[in-house]
Amino acid sequence: MDEDGFGNMGENMKSLLMDQEASARSDAGIIVMSMFFAGILIVAFTTNPIASGTKIGERAPIFSGDAYDGSSWSTFEFEDLLDSSWTWNSTEDAPWIAVEYMDTACGYCKQSAPDVGEWAQMYRAEQWPGPDGIFIAVAVEFVADSSITEVEEFRAQYNNNFLYVDDLDNDIAGDWDVSATPTYFLVQPDGIVAWNSGQATNSLGWDAKEEQSTSLNGFDDGYVQLNEAIEQLTLLNGGE
Repeated sequence: MDEDGFGNMGENMKSLLMDQEASARSDAGIIVMSMFFAGILIVAFTTNPIASGTKIGERAPIFSGDAYDGSSWSTFEFEDLLDSSWTWNSTEDAPWIAVEYMDTACGYCKQSAPDVGEWAQMYRAEQWPGPDGIFIAVAVEFVADSSITEVEEFRAQYNNNFLYVDDLDNDIAGDWDVSATPTYFLVQPDGIVAWNSGQATNSLGWDAKEEQSTSLNGFDDGYVQLNEAIEQLTLLNGGE
């Protein structure tokens, strides 16, 4: 074979080796990508994501707004109250959150305001054996026109020494599926709804340990008040 023939053979061999190397890399890449997507599918089918919503067991919608503390209005972030590391047997002093939706023109809100004020003072860790409770009122406008001034006056009249969040445009209430007042929620420290007064049967609460609903004891008529839900659920899931 002449010199040109050997040269062509060498080039052909070199080209063949390069093609084989490229093919091997491509096959390896396909295998890696296949494993990656298989992993995603496994996670997707084996993980049970928690839905966002206000039914018990769902993750409460995050909200923000201007809040009144009795002297001034400032930005409030609901998420700042949450502790994502909390579990049913946590021993840290993570507070539970009681959220009240109220309207300054709502007669039932006026009737219950003194009780809510007392409960906000009562359920503090230094005064009772359960974990601390934080109360928040979200002021909406369902019954009649209201104003920031009326919200401030309502809070002062009933001595509710907790934050009042401005939701007079009802945006937050919409996210929380609230259409009537008063409506109450009890939220675990990790943001999971433990109790909802607006449920058809509000004698059910959320058992964080079992991750399922549980009947609150002693309420066969299906009606539970906020303080009763606080006492049972916080002690049930408040740590050991």
